[in-house]
Amino acid sequence: MIKLISQKAAIAALVSILILIGYNLILGINSTLIFYSALLFLEGLFLNYICFRFKILGQKSSVPIVLFTICSVLIMPSLSVADIIYGAVWLGSAFLAFEARDNEIQNINYMILLGILLGAAQTINNISIVLILFIQTGSRSTRGFILSLIYMAMVLFSYVGILYVMELEYKIPTLLPTLSVDYSVFDTILIKLFVPSIVIGLIIHLFSINNYAFRYPNKTKILNFTMLIQLIMSLLLIFITAQLSLLIYAVMASTILLSYGFVYKQKNTFVNAVFVSILCIALCSLYLHRILIL
Repeated sequence: MIKLISQKAAIAALVSILILIGYNLILGINSTLIFYSALLFLEGLFLNYICFRFKILGQKSSVPIVLFTICSVLIMPSLSVADIIYGAVWLGSAFLAFEARDNEIQNINYMILLGILLGAAQTINNISIVLILFIQTGSRSTRGFILSLIYMAMVLFSYVGILYVMELEYKIPTLLPTLSVDYSVFDTILIKLFVPSIVIGLIIHLFSINNYAFRYPNKTKILNFTMLIQLIMSLLLIFITAQLSLLIYAVMASTILLSYGFVYKQKNTFVNAVFVSILCIALCSLYLHRILIL
């Protein structure tokens, strides 16, 4: 099954659409949810494109879009424009970082754009700081790294200056994430059932990483651990702020990490069974979440 999805982009896209339709049927179809689901699907396509364009997985595969759709079950019950925007910022940051990494001539320009994007994102919402890790991903030189940080700081300082001139100084502290102790938002059957399966999958992948036939082992392993740090940072920020809208950051990073295991072990019967199991757990968890909420 994984091999078919991996090699046929059209089939992977169709499977993703069917999964999203399943989510909508479980939650109850309405025009708003359909619209946001369509945007979420487009983000999945772009994530798949990023993996293909920058050879993140080391080989051509359409597994990321299906895994992204499956993992998106975590944000489906509260899917909103905020999730879509955060996802777009994550994808934009990733694209600029990898483009900067692979384009030696335009590296500095892409790093400047990355810094500006992250600065703008942070002024709009104070929980975008986790994406600063992408600056390191895209840097090919100390100059590019520093310029990216400088332009990010310039955007933030300009915003602070505007707030000061408009006598809105009380809004300046909002640039930093606010601590929350309301952890009741995590006490849902959806998270309790689905998250453990993802965690187990990630642990197995990380312990098996030395057994994969990577074309560029060192480069790919570094990218794996970069995504792992991105995942850890996003989870820490989620726990600190208790904002479930940040889950899409974790979904993006988890998708890429899990894709390695499923792509490089796609002929393994057990791995294919695990893939189907994760999908079934996602659907069952969402159904149980719905009936318990109702």
